Amino acid sequence: MGTPGQLVVKRYRLVRALGQGGMGMVWEGHDTLLDRPVAVKEVLVPHRLDSRQRLQMVQRTSREARTAAKLNHRTIVGVFDVAEEDGRPWIIMELVPSRSLDRVIASEGPLSVTRAATIGREVLTALSVAHAAGVVHRDVKPANILIGYDGRVVLSDFGIATSLGDPLAQRSGTIGSPGFLAPERAAGAPAAPSADLWSLGATLFATVVGRPPFDSTMGPVASLLTQDAELSKAPAELRPVLAGLLTKDPARRMSADEARHLLDAIVSPGDPTPSPALTRSASRTKLLAGVVAAVVVAGAIGGWAILRPTGTASAGRAGASPLDAPASSVAPPATPVAAPSPTPSRLRLKWHDAGQGWKAAVPRGWRLGIQENYFTWSDRTGTAYLGLEVIDSRGRDPLDLLREVETSLSQSVRKYRKIRLQKVPAKRDVVAEWESTWTGPGYHSWAVKGVPYHEIQRMIVTGDRISVIDWVTTTAEWERLGPTKDAVFKYYRPPGLTTPR
Repeated sequence: MGTPGQLVVKRYRLVRALGQGGMGMVWEGHDTLLDRPVAVKEVLVPHRLDSRQRLQMVQRTSREARTAAKLNHRTIVGVFDVAEEDGRPWIIMELVPSRSLDRVIASEGPLSVTRAATIGREVLTALSVAHAAGVVHRDVKPANILIGYDGRVVLSDFGIATSLGDPLAQRSGTIGSPGFLAPERAAGAPAAPSADLWSLGATLFATVVGRPPFDSTMGPVASLLTQDAELSKAPAELRPVLAGLLTKDPARRMSADEARHLLDAIVSPGDPTPSPALTRSASRTKLLAGVVAAVVVAGAIGGWAILRPTGTASAGRAGASPLDAPASSVAPPATPVAAPSPTPSRLRLKWHDAGQGWKAAVPRGWRLGIQENYFTWSDRTGTAYLGLEVIDSRGRDPLDLLREVETSLSQSVRKYRKIRLQKVPAKRDVVAEWESTWTGPGYHSWAVKGVPYHEIQRMIVTGDRISVIDWVTTTAEWERLGPTKDAVFKYYRPPGLTTPR
């Protein structure tokens, strides 16, 4: 068993254990050559194996790591390297700051239909990428789905993945987790993409009900006789996709395309371009551990922004909604903004009401993620992000809070430059803004190394509440999306404000 501080193959230093499963121990590690964080999977070799069997296991692990390394997608944990030391295999992977879905369910209880469908759709994307590459996961379950603090939903642990072209792996026996194993796999059939889809259906059921769909003591084949009774326990919106994915006969099971269509309709009804999940970046919270509680929360929000809609009377013409009005009909915001580019573009907005006293107008088609009271949106190219949280003011001045946030967060980015940190004129509220540029990577775990970013974080005080809004784009997109940023800030309505600003 590895120990903290151990250097594997003179390169990867073990920092701390993250968890242990049936296949081995996962460590947070550090790549001393490339100076970057990594996840290190220590594959535990049973003592009962003789030297020949140990060699076979090491070879199989290397083969499976190579299989996983073929998969390169944001919804799949990346594999960087495979090494051997002291007769044990070690797999070096992308470190994804996250919680596993099973832990999320354990701490929060069954999730909402929309959130479950959003997660399911991302996992479906990961499976589609893997299946297109000829790889079957074989162990899709909540414990192997990571809900990233940076907004990603990631399928992990391809350690038992099977290449459809690898007969040795195909003959390795039935592997999987009771409760999430397709009935044909339990009966000994070879791994196939349709079995992964059944496991996805079981995972979706567990996400909204809190347990796997069938009594594991009966076995999945016998328990399927009770399918109608089980499906009745799931929310009605999810029953069609669950019934299709959990069909006993793999030849009649719902396809990935059919499942995606149904999940899209749940996540974004009426929207032809629905969006995957983004969640609050807890890595930012860790960076602010030494700051006062209010600043910790505010810093954790950094990288988000929220939009607020106003009444239709503000739209520029009678009866027109400000969310669908052309950019020219939107009055400029009260705060200074960057000069517009020669071809500025104000995206179409839509209302978002979280039922928490505030309202926002967000770009249509941007990815929505919700975790507790934290809301994030991102565009599909990964070049622009918004987010929002409302916190208690605790009697603090927003300018002081932003200064403390800047002190903590500016040290974690490259080429940081403060443009301004000041109070800005506002008709009703106390407003402070912090604008800066920096180069990734940084406190946003999604930031790409070497890419320059431009960010504004705004704090709005209304009564005893502070709305923390953040807008981040790549520097290249800053001017083009300037009108959208203006509308985002202009139309945001904080708690307690019932009339247009």
